[in-house]
Amino acid sequence: MLADEGAIATGRRAAMTMREGWGALGLGTAARHDRAYFLDLLGDSHGGLGRYEAAIEAYREAAQGFEAQGAPCSHALCLLKIADSYLSLHEPWHALGYLEACLPLLRELGLVRYCGLAEDQLAACQAELAQAHLLGEGRDGGAATGRGRPVR
Repeated sequence: MLADEGAIATGRRAAMTMREGWGALGLGTAARHDRAYFLDLLGDSHGGLGRYEAAIEAYREAAQGFEAQGAPCSHALCLLKIADSYLSLHEPWHALGYLEACLPLLRELGLVRYCGLAEDQLAACQAELAQAHLLGEGRDGGAATGRGRPVR
């Protein structure tokens, strides 16, 4: 586990060095956009290796970058990836908020496939939380379909 933490720390230092270098070169906006895509890919890599906490951290930073840049499609997909990572950690209570945040964006953008995936995941979260009596007031636990976590 220490080797993984060392690799993550090295990656963070490299990302910080790149950010400082881009700013010094006058590549502000383009570099921030590239940084957000880099963080999105880093999250995908961490998730593929089963390092979901690190994936969530990278996706959060990427989502913030995409939102700041006015890239709603990439922002919405990062929110969905954060939710998916929380589901992989068996933490539907965290995934729920991200799914609720990304669904309106996905609908507005017309991303039907991802919208369907998010709706299925939201229903599964609501069902699991309702079964555990953790679904808060004002959230529709009755919309659950009873299906498990969808496979991508």
